[in-house]
Amino acid sequence: MANLKDCSKFNIHDDFYTRKKTWEQIKDYIPNDKIIWEFCLLNSNEQSKKYLQELNFNVVGDKTIDFFNHNLGEILISNIPFSSEIKIRMLKRLVELDKPFIIIMNSMNLFTKYFKEIFKDKDLYFIYPSTKIHYDKYIDGELKETKNNTSFYSVYVCYKVIDKNIWI
Repeated sequence: MANLKDCSKFNIHDDFYTRKKTWEQIKDYIPNDKIIWEFCLLNSNEQSKKYLQELNFNVVGDKTIDFFNHNLGEILISNIPFSSEIKIRMLKRLVELDKPFIIIMNSMNLFTKYFKEIFKDKDLYFIYPSTKIHYDKYIDGELKETKNNTSFYSVYVCYKVIDKNIWI
């Protein structure tokens, strides 16, 4: 099995990152007494981890830690890649770890065969934003592009974090 460093081989569309506003809108649903593992920092300057820390969460993780070979934190939080190959592997790994998590995904993923098969026995809940989530583009740790025209809707997929679906 390849490690997370293979993520650097993603096509250009997998290189968009979470804004602080995205984490701010769900901060009240993130347990503040748990150690968070921001597990998918990839090619970023680790700004997602910094944003969560700025919101007063205890966050571990860095872009050198291989998600497939480590098990950190008490709750996993991240915006996982869009590429199906790596996304499917990550979803299976989340099930294997069986820890609470919140991940951001394109909402259309919820209707895929692989999503249904991976989570068939899991009680998932969702936080549905009332607007589209937009992403930033970083190259070599520098903000290169801010996208305010995302073509799809995203959703927060939650496991063992909330006990009902939430619309925000």
